[in-house]
Parts: sequence; C-alpha cells; structure tokens
Amino acid sequence: LTTAHLLLQIYNPELGRNFRVMPFHLIIDAVKSGEVDAGLIIHESRFTYQREGLARIIDLGQWWEQETGHPIPLGCIIAKRNLGKKLVEKTDTLIRRSLEYALANKQETKEYIKGHSQELEDSIIEQHIRLYVNDYSLDIGNDGLRAIKKLFRMAAEKGIIAESSGPLFYK
Repeated sequence: LTTAHLLLQIYNPELGRNFRVMPFHLIIDAVKSGEVDAGLIIHESRFTYQREGLARIIDLGQWWEQETGHPIPLGCIIAKRNLGKKLVEKTDTLIRRSLEYALANKQETKEYIKGHSQELEDSIIEQHIRLYVNDYSLDIGNDGLRAIKKLFRMAAEKGIIAESSGPLFYK
C-alpha cells in the first residue's frame, strides 16, 4: 500500500503481482540472504542499500519523472469522503500545523526521527527529511495536482485501481 508499490505495478504489472509483503526494514536483509530475488525499498533504505552490497535495478521515482514529466507524488495523506468535509478540513489543518512546526524546528524534528529510524546516520536522516518535509508538503501546487491525477489515471488504465467519479480534493 505504498506509492512505490503502485509505481512498480504501473511500470510492470507482472512484477507488481509477484511479490511478498514484509516490513520495509527487513527487505535489504531478505535480498542479501537470498530469501527473495529483489526488493522494493522505501524510506532511508533508498540511501543505504549500496553499502550493503546491493545494486539498483531501477529507480521508480526517476522512471516516473522521466516517463511523465511530473514530480513523484510521495506520502499522500488521504481520507474517506464519508468522514465529511468538516473533519477532513480539521485534520488537514492539524497536519499543516505539524508540518509548519517541523519546518520551523528542524533540529527537534531530526532528533525525533532519529529516535524512530532504522538508520542513525545524520546525513541519511537529513536526506530522508528533505524528501518528505519540503515545500510540496505544505502546498503540492499545480504540478503536484497534475502528478497525482496522472498517477491515478495510469493506475486505473492498467486496472490496478478503480476509477473514481468523485473529486480528488475538497478544496
């Protein structure tokens, strides 16, 4: 249920069907031990797999950007429409405040992430933070909207998800 897995299925639907789900922090060891032939890595593993002696087959984010010309829509937070506009907007406001706080208090944010991360190296944690907490986190803008619409359209065209007749956003 990650953007990475959705991208894998769009890139090659057959690969997307032949997989084994496991916690992301176990994937590198499973590949190294031969338990699995390959792994779809996310989070800080994107920055550390080389030092484990592993090689990249494809960078799906890079593929996406070359294929579509859009930024990769990572880390979307979604809500069911039946929760109602008021609750969704309240949740959106709280998430925005949290992001603003994280951006204004970068050292505290880094320490928090360090306490919950599989990787403790500062440079890796900083790369991870920059990937997920940035200007797009506060406002995906028109480029981000187009990227999300393209992602959903491509996934629907390949039969991975059902097309939705409802609006993508309340706003």
